[in-house]
Amino acid sequence: MTYNASFQLGTADVLTLLYSYPNNADLHAPNGGEALADTIAHWFGLTLKRDGLAGKITAAVRITATGVYMLDLAGDDGLTSSIDTIGSRLRQFLEQGRIAQGTVIPKIVAAGKWDPKPDAAPYRPWRFFLPHGMAMANHVSLQFFHYPPIRLLEQTRDYLDDPVPARLAELLEANGVTTEAEAWRYETVVDATPVAAADDQGTKAGGDKNWGLIPIQYFPDYQRAMVALLLNAAPNHPGYTIPIVVYGKHPCAIFSNLFHEPVGANTVATVEIIPGMKTAVLGSNHPYMFYGTAQNPVGSGKFTSGPTRGRCVKIMTTDLIVARWQVIMAGDPSQDPQTVLNACTAYWNDSVQAGKICALVRRQGSLSYPDGESLKYCFTVSLEQAAACCSAHGNDAFAPCEPVR
Repeated sequence: MTYNASFQLGTADVLTLLYSYPNNADLHAPNGGEALADTIAHWFGLTLKRDGLAGKITAAVRITATGVYMLDLAGDDGLTSSIDTIGSRLRQFLEQGRIAQGTVIPKIVAAGKWDPKPDAAPYRPWRFFLPHGMAMANHVSLQFFHYPPIRLLEQTRDYLDDPVPARLAELLEANGVTTEAEAWRYETVVDATPVAAADDQGTKAGGDKNWGLIPIQYFPDYQRAMVALLLNAAPNHPGYTIPIVVYGKHPCAIFSNLFHEPVGANTVATVEIIPGMKTAVLGSNHPYMFYGTAQNPVGSGKFTSGPTRGRCVKIMTTDLIVARWQVIMAGDPSQDPQTVLNACTAYWNDSVQAGKICALVRRQGSLSYPDGESLKYCFTVSLEQAAACCSAHGNDAFAPCEPVR
């Protein structure tokens, strides 16, 4: 038997804002540009893919005679729960976006903190951007970040097609996650600020003396609502939810304010976000820190020289500890989070792991943007090449390696 369900998304004027339509100028060409319905289908197709439901659930976007956009989902009876969850969550997701876009953004604009443009041209104006295209039903953890790079909207059109989630996926795989598709289920992102901006805006001063340029402090209701919406109950562990990792100084500070438990780099907390349920949380450095330490400029494809090289190994080790905690706590969130963190720390500080750490440093330190205009990225050294190089040079992560041919 086939189960069918339809979900009302809204009208074109609202959805144009909530899907940042058109995502880029090329998709809004005068002759044959992408329609709004196609943009919605693009992002929802990515969600089905990350939830492991592509090919199992069919989705279509239609417009009623009164101009209301509907999402029609269909799948076999065994997918009834998934269809209902993903459809209803999308509606709530869009509603929280509507509130943020309609009430919070005007306040930021009125305060003069929207897109202060501290940089010389060329400059890409800020845009409202919700975290579309990630798992919304079958994810096993949440990742709480700062804000999305604007190229994820205008160029890649994929929230996870970026060096940061690519790096995290490899760290997860180093800790037992077997495939990229499995890693996606750990990488459902809630950005504290639904504003797409240039990569370097998060570290720039200005806007606010405490929070910097990105107006993260304006979205507490949105932040609470989005975390609660996507915080799955933990399967087979009543009273617990899936765990959360919070990345970066400002997100950790915001998260601490939201849920009244201090969260900082390499510190754990247990919070009650869903009434009556415990959520394990771990604070972390931002994963981009590794790239910023390893390369200058980031994307050069080679390591910087000097004392920062030693920090790369330390940062990698710390980030591997965080990823291991995420995997283990996702498997059983009822465990004591500090005990798990201690065990993860001991695991990655064991000298037995030096070869794996070296290989990942060498691999991820080869990040390259071959075309600086599009910021498409690659790694010029494969993990296998990096491992061989480390083995041949006493686990020296900075020994020369042959590039990928």
